[in-house]
Amino acid sequence: MAKNDILVFLPTYNEAGHVEEMRRRIQAIGAPVDIMFLDDNSTDGTGEVIDMFAAEDKTVLAVHRPGKEGIGGAHLEGIRRAYEGGYKILVTMDSDLVHKPEDIPAFLAASENADVVIGTRFEMKSSLDEWNLFRKVLTHLGHMLTRLLLRHNYDATGAFRVYRLDRIDRRVFGLIQARDYEFFFTSLTILHLNGYPITEIAIELPGRVYGHSKMELRHMAKSVLLMVTLGLKRVFARHRLLLASSDPAAKK
Repeated sequence: MAKNDILVFLPTYNEAGHVEEMRRRIQAIGAPVDIMFLDDNSTDGTGEVIDMFAAEDKTVLAVHRPGKEGIGGAHLEGIRRAYEGGYKILVTMDSDLVHKPEDIPAFLAASENADVVIGTRFEMKSSLDEWNLFRKVLTHLGHMLTRLLLRHNYDATGAFRVYRLDRIDRRVFGLIQARDYEFFFTSLTILHLNGYPITEIAIELPGRVYGHSKMELRHMAKSVLLMVTLGLKRVFARHRLLLASSDPAAKK
């Protein structure tokens, strides 16, 4: 059961060296939050580290999956557990210190007037300064395809978000089938089409602090294909992406 109304969710894989800093910085903001780490059977001992956190702190939850089952699947698992735990607000972040815990209060403040808050990398000119050319091109290409095919202008491929679970019908997330990186733009498109207010917070992303991007070429190709498919559904079969019920009370 929830100790607080807000849950911060962080999927992990081989990040034993910095989950402690993420935990410390999240708790240092002073907001009444619980923290859930979900580990995909890391080989570097991350699972043992988060178990230690959970044993010594009742506001920290450690969840384990038997292996790598996709970043989108991890987020859907976190969302499911957040609903079941009775949380009203869910914050999702990467665990590699690219997302700054110090930005969480601004996200929470923005969620007073929006059901979904997402971090955008395209408002601050300095946001992507430390990224290499390939990552910059890839990020801007994804943003361009989102605008062209899905007809919304949000930064739809980032993981730093707030979901107001107390306002979003849980069934919306049941419409999401994506289990890899395409989860991010798929979920945002479905939330957008179902009429949930979305807003953005400008964030600054440094170069990757630890390790490297876990996205592979096969994920990129799969994402582009799904984006085209979603775009076609949006034009020709929009109802497939919407909840069956048209009753406004169903969204509460």
